[in-house]
Amino acid sequence: MVVLSQPALDHFSLIKTCTGPAPDAASAVSDIEIPEVDLAAAARGGRDDEVRRLVRACEELGFFKVVNHGVGTEMMGRVEAEAERFFKLPQSEKDTAGPPNPLGYGSKRIGPNGDIGWIEYLLLHTSPDVTSLNSLAAFRVAPNGHTF
Repeated sequence: MVVLSQPALDHFSLIKTCTGPAPDAASAVSDIEIPEVDLAAAARGGRDDEVRRLVRACEELGFFKVVNHGVGTEMMGRVEAEAERFFKLPQSEKDTAGPPNPLGYGSKRIGPNGDIGWIEYLLLHTSPDVTSLNSLAAFRVAPNGHTF
């Protein structure tokens, strides 16, 4: 699941495919330090440093952890619970929340011949001012809590 806190889709061209080494064994994964992107530091004037940290994390490892984002643990728990509920739905129901344009549900086979696996994703926006019909179809709940 990808959640955007502000319009950022125009900036994804900065992020290249991950080129970091793949771990040889599962035990090597525990040795990896997950890079952190600090939004509070970015707000205090360190935006360029945090953008570089984000890009480097995407290029070298492929993921990162956002800290000091101001989203409360209760809200994060609700979003995670709703996402879990959504991804457990039958495929036909999940498909009603897509295709992403740019927000919503998407899925595809991965690998050279589509034979490695299946990936699902849900692109959301956290601003109550941005409404996506796909997001409403996914959760049947508006940002203000009203259900459909």
